[in-house]
Amino acid sequence: MSLYSICCGNFLHLRNSIGHSCSTRFLKYHSRIISENALQNRRHKTRPFSTSVLVRSTRKTCKQSFSGNRHLHGGSVESSIEVFKQADLQHLKSLQCYDIQEKVSGGKTECPATILVFDIETTGFSRRGDRIIEFAVRDLMGGKNSTFQTLINPERDVRNADVHGISTDMVKKSDVPRFGEFIPILLQYVWSRQVVGKPVMWVAHNGKTFDVPFLIFEFERCKQEMPGDWLFVDTLPIARQLVESNGKKISSASMKTLIERYKIQVGGDAHRAMRDVTALCYVLQKLTFELKLTVPQLLEKSFRVSDIATTPPKK
Repeated sequence: MSLYSICCGNFLHLRNSIGHSCSTRFLKYHSRIISENALQNRRHKTRPFSTSVLVRSTRKTCKQSFSGNRHLHGGSVESSIEVFKQADLQHLKSLQCYDIQEKVSGGKTECPATILVFDIETTGFSRRGDRIIEFAVRDLMGGKNSTFQTLINPERDVRNADVHGISTDMVKKSDVPRFGEFIPILLQYVWSRQVVGKPVMWVAHNGKTFDVPFLIFEFERCKQEMPGDWLFVDTLPIARQLVESNGKKISSASMKTLIERYKIQVGGDAHRAMRDVTALCYVLQKLTFELKLTVPQLLEKSFRVSDIATTPPKK
């Protein structure tokens, strides 16, 4: 199964969003962590975990919803989530789960993984000395509320606002979660999109060197363990396989170069997480089509948390 085939039916909605400003969604939440071990790997011995989320599913056929009971090891988290647009509180919006069975080339094909394209913004380059301040993700299967983004309070000043435009005042607002408070929100989002029995494949550009190590360290710092069924794909080494018309490999595989190569028009500010996610979604579609890569082949190129080296990340 090609990623291009899966994406074709879902990129119309994505295309329509290009060139328009995308308002940031923040999470207004109330979260109480009862135990530090609340979010351990679900393969361990479990105990009931109940989450009340102020949204409802719009489809009865979805395998999971953003509200319900979860079994987690060693404790529980109670949280309620309200989603609203910046400077304009909205009514609660419904979340739509999808049925992974999609018609592809006249027949039904089951995608072997839930594919989530993500990006982060940080206070700097050191995963041990710096913090994540913005997180954005898009589920490639599409559907309503397939995107998710929020600012994150790093509990310190942001000294590189000139890079991404995110200031200290923006992340220190009372409705911006700290990373420890963000983890259960993120996990609930992922579980609402994940198909039972299938892994989650996270995709990021330069992810193995930058995004994933940052994410791992933030989980470790909060004494939480990443789910064992999370896999990661870095599109940077994949893009380095591209060749120019003269038969030579491309000299640069940066996102800027790939956006220019594929003539992708992306609005919004550079180095903001959702803008970069949108760009990567288009790049991933074009890249896998040009290299004739299937989803199973992408899974073969994936890595796990245990494969990450301890070298400092760069971006």
